[in-house]
Amino acid sequence: MSLKVTILGSGTSTGVPVLGCQCQICGSNSERNMRLRASIMLEYDHGLRIVIDTGTDFRQQMLRAKVSHLQYVLYTHLHADHIHGFDDLRGFYFNGNQPITCFLDADYANELKTRFHYAFENTGYLGGRPDIRLTELPKDFGIFQVENCPIETMQLPHGNVLTNAFRFGSFAYATDFKSFPSDKRAKWRGKIDTMVASGLRWRDHKTHSTIQETIDLFEDLQVRRGIITHLNHEIDYDLDSKKLPGNVELAFDGMQILI
Repeated sequence: MSLKVTILGSGTSTGVPVLGCQCQICGSNSERNMRLRASIMLEYDHGLRIVIDTGTDFRQQMLRAKVSHLQYVLYTHLHADHIHGFDDLRGFYFNGNQPITCFLDADYANELKTRFHYAFENTGYLGGRPDIRLTELPKDFGIFQVENCPIETMQLPHGNVLTNAFRFGSFAYATDFKSFPSDKRAKWRGKIDTMVASGLRWRDHKTHSTIQETIDLFEDLQVRRGIITHLNHEIDYDLDSKKLPGNVELAFDGMQILI
């Protein structure tokens, strides 16, 4: 099966431009320096479509990508920039009248239901609500199926929470992690041809991998093509791209990757 991956958003939690910021990047005219919150979409040639994370810009991303139907969402974790577009799943339910399956870590299910309680209980609200089927992700190195497509997941440390990374055969996606422990590197080493992974900036950060740390990760995992996403407003696409190794590039909104 062939796979097309679209970068729906390549930015960090604030997006770029950052509200109120007057820096050079936030004032840039380059479209590749304008970043919605991090998310990707996977489309298989037989019609299966999967979105990873419904962040704050989810509605805008779906309109821009001209997506008319969606039945599957994978969640990395429940920080606002990865979950707070959840309400806009209603539109896909209204349009297709089919349940939407959302995969997430079992430890996050109650929090999701609390934040968006109207979607999971009868509150007496007379408006429409989506039919959401919450499905538990397996723990580290567990493999689950979405319409016969196998997906492997692993958990990575991100501050005081864990975030889920996903491998779809030779393609992998990992965002919002500080480190990639050695035992987990050993599991994926040599198995990934193309990987999209977060690298917030060049400077160190307490809870996020830096660009250099992610470059080193790509090398250790023997990734042929590495793409760095979840970029903040310190990163200029044109200038910083010149600092990268030949097999590594910066993500940009709307970027498409053929696997």
